[in-house]
Amino acid sequence: MLLSVVVPAHNVAAYIAPALDSLFAELPAASEVIVVDDGSTDGTAQVIDGYRDRLATIHHPSASGPGPARNRGAARATGKYLAFHDADDLVLPGRFSAELELLEADPSIDLVFGNGIKIDPVGRPLGPVIPVRHVRRLSRRTGVAELLRGSFVYPQALTMRRERFVELGGFIEKPVEDWEFSLKAALSCRLRFLDRPVFAYRRQEGSVSMREREYAESMLDMLQTFVADHAEVKRIAGTRAVRQALARRLARCARHRARAGDADSARDALLRAIELAPGSLRYRWRYLTTARLGRRRASCAPGTT
Repeated sequence: MLLSVVVPAHNVAAYIAPALDSLFAELPAASEVIVVDDGSTDGTAQVIDGYRDRLATIHHPSASGPGPARNRGAARATGKYLAFHDADDLVLPGRFSAELELLEADPSIDLVFGNGIKIDPVGRPLGPVIPVRHVRRLSRRTGVAELLRGSFVYPQALTMRRERFVELGGFIEKPVEDWEFSLKAALSCRLRFLDRPVFAYRRQEGSVSMREREYAESMLDMLQTFVADHAEVKRIAGTRAVRQALARRLARCARHRARAGDADSARDALLRAIELAPGSLRYRWRYLTTARLGRRRASCAPGTT
């Protein structure tokens, strides 16, 4: 078997048919598709059943999250290479062929990932998934230092050697599992970025990406845990890069906390960001403006004089 594609699916009855159709249109010969129905309660299972002659299905009685669902499918995979796709997104032309070509040509490459385009719920394009400023950097080099800047390795955009996935232990059972996986992979694998859109990412109300404050906090928590658990990150990427990455995440959380009216917590996060990146005038300015905002709101509170 050349390639195994794992598709986690949870309550995507409205989208999974076009997702699977786009996948099969690009699927190479000698490949398999494994769909993991992760506790769906809508008509997802019935739609999947219409493709039963072309794929294998794993049904899980309750939702466990995309990371565990991908791991469950990967454990069933038999292909030399492993790829993933999300059941509400679309596979774009060349998704598998372009990445497999790189992997087959250079045995030293362990994982290839591409860019994508964002689309709205009805399929209208919204722009690239990875912004141009990051594309330039990733095109030059793809290591831990570059991936500390953000979650650029989307599971539905990667193809990798299956044995390397097994060695890495798969995805964690926590939010932002994709960023943690890419950082973990960058510590011991050789990654290659392919500067072309290989999937269409459907933005939906209620998705993780839309719950911005919760997502920002999860990103910060994951990064702090990852840095604490992997001392080699500072050696490989450099202490300065790690400190700057943590400061960026703290500043992002501070922005969301301030918008939610939690000025005290926002200031605490900005103080920690300043400690990590003392040369940043931007963080200092934001701390001062947040402090003024907090005082102004306190003076306007009921019962104050």
